[in-house]
Amino acid sequence: MWNTFKYTTLSIVRERSIVIWVMLFPLILATLFNAMFKGIDENAHDLDPIPVAIVNKSEGGADKAFNTMVDALSEGDEAILAPMDAKTDEEARALLRDNKAIGVVTLDVDGWPSLELSAVTGTTGVSMGQVERTVLADVMDDFCRTREALEDIMRNDPQAAENPEVVLSLVRRDDYTSELKITHSQTREYVRYFYALLGFAAVMAANVSLTAVGAIQPNVSVLGARRAIGGTGRSRMLAGAIAASWLVSFLALVVAFAYIRFALGVEFGGREAACVLGIAVAALMATALGALVGALPYVPYTAKSGILTGITCLLSLFAGLYGTPALRLADQVAREAPWATVVNPVKQVSNLFYSLYVYTDLTPFFRTIGVLTIITAVLALAAALMMRRQSYASL
Repeated sequence: MWNTFKYTTLSIVRERSIVIWVMLFPLILATLFNAMFKGIDENAHDLDPIPVAIVNKSEGGADKAFNTMVDALSEGDEAILAPMDAKTDEEARALLRDNKAIGVVTLDVDGWPSLELSAVTGTTGVSMGQVERTVLADVMDDFCRTREALEDIMRNDPQAAENPEVVLSLVRRDDYTSELKITHSQTREYVRYFYALLGFAAVMAANVSLTAVGAIQPNVSVLGARRAIGGTGRSRMLAGAIAASWLVSFLALVVAFAYIRFALGVEFGGREAACVLGIAVAALMATALGALVGALPYVPYTAKSGILTGITCLLSLFAGLYGTPALRLADQVAREAPWATVVNPVKQVSNLFYSLYVYTDLTPFFRTIGVLTIITAVLALAAALMMRRQSYASL
């Protein structure tokens, strides 16, 4: 058994297809994902200064309060406004039509602003332009309310206007809500693509055991025929091949995980040790799946690899691997047909890491471990029954 394990391991790592598709391909995909998805959440809430055209028709310094507000909101690294002076209404509306400004603010003789916003384009989702329009409208509304309140105080109680605390209460913006942490980590949408990638890599690793099992089948290769007439029992050869397949799959997945975690900086909730445990179970599942496909009767060996690749790509669709539409499809399937998620090993491996990232306790993680263990047992039993019934008239 030791010799089988040793030489099976060496033959697997020397197989070019295994090196490319199981060891290198996940690293290449992870690098591409990092370039495409990593900046989604970091830039999702970044708001550039909002371009706004200002037409000033005020007289006698009535625009002093408004100008003070604009200057405060257009300076520094966290500037909200990017004001542009326009001499006439026509000039301001030209900036609006050319999409050089989000809105036009016109100050009347008394310095009161009126706002005209650009038209909303598109009907699906919330665009950044819509967010900018909302922010600009809120800024103008807030200025008008504050100024009206100050003028009302000065008319009815001039002494109160001289009290700094009263003035400060009008301009101060208190927070009436507090942030409550209900997840283990600060959730970022892009991490789900990397978790789905690890699920894809885990099932893709089934090619390892497919290759190893093929190497001990007499009707698949010359090497398998020689082994069949040797002194080593078939069960011992199979045990050595399965053990070697699990080890190679496990190490390949650990390398992919380490690259994603430490080289690309993707978070796993600070539970790296639990991730390695999940990878070990995922590698065992992949080994059982590859053995099952390898044991399929009446199917040419060259076709088995294509079958396994097709299964992997199809299951990865329902794990959300192929971008935002696939992720939404995966969520919809999880809501409306949860049984389809349970029997999908790619989704279950993805859930392993997602449960560690989101949930504060480890119960969902170990529940997913249990589901993968059951899937592994079913696949292994089916593979064992198929291989046990196989016989050969001649070699």
